[in-house]
Amino acid sequence: MDDQSKPAAPDARASSAAISHQPDPTAIVVRRPTEADVPGLAAHFSEMQAHYNCPVADTVATQAAALICKPPTAAFDPRVLIAVAGSAVVGSLVMNVTFPAYALTKALYIRDLYVAKAARRHHVGRMLVTAATHLAVSEGFSAVEWTTDSANKAARKLYESCGARQIDRTYFSERRGIARPVPAERRLPRSAAG
Repeated sequence: MDDQSKPAAPDARASSAAISHQPDPTAIVVRRPTEADVPGLAAHFSEMQAHYNCPVADTVATQAAALICKPPTAAFDPRVLIAVAGSAVVGSLVMNVTFPAYALTKALYIRDLYVAKAARRHHVGRMLVTAATHLAVSEGFSAVEWTTDSANKAARKLYESCGARQIDRTYFSERRGIARPVPAERRLPRSAAG
């Protein structure tokens, strides 16, 4: 068996960054996560949070992965897709259900799309967005919508390549007075906090 066809190591904390080779795009599968994906998804989330300069403790990443791996049971539960190469999670897409959308229907809003550094430039993002549109149709949602920073040219190019069109809207965000969690790595020990 050559290095390209060896399965990923069974180490529960093996992240997608630990892939020693670029994943073969034909071997990447997009699907809903299961409970068995919690360790790999937790590692993926840890990489994602570090990428966004907001690292979290392993326990927080594991709790988030466990929450995301639960299948939707209610109308407004998030819908989640992951991309896997072998047993490594190399991409994730989390969508929230929004209402009301066009003609009082429900739509999906992509809250987060992240592709592991080791899997970038292998069409993983496109595969996730395409799978999201298929999921929306199969579950009766009227649209899939999302936003990105206007300066994020790579993301905009990806979305346009998926057939999405930019719409002219202005978005607002209010966070004053809302406590933001402090990442575990940035907290002072109680003895140092005084």
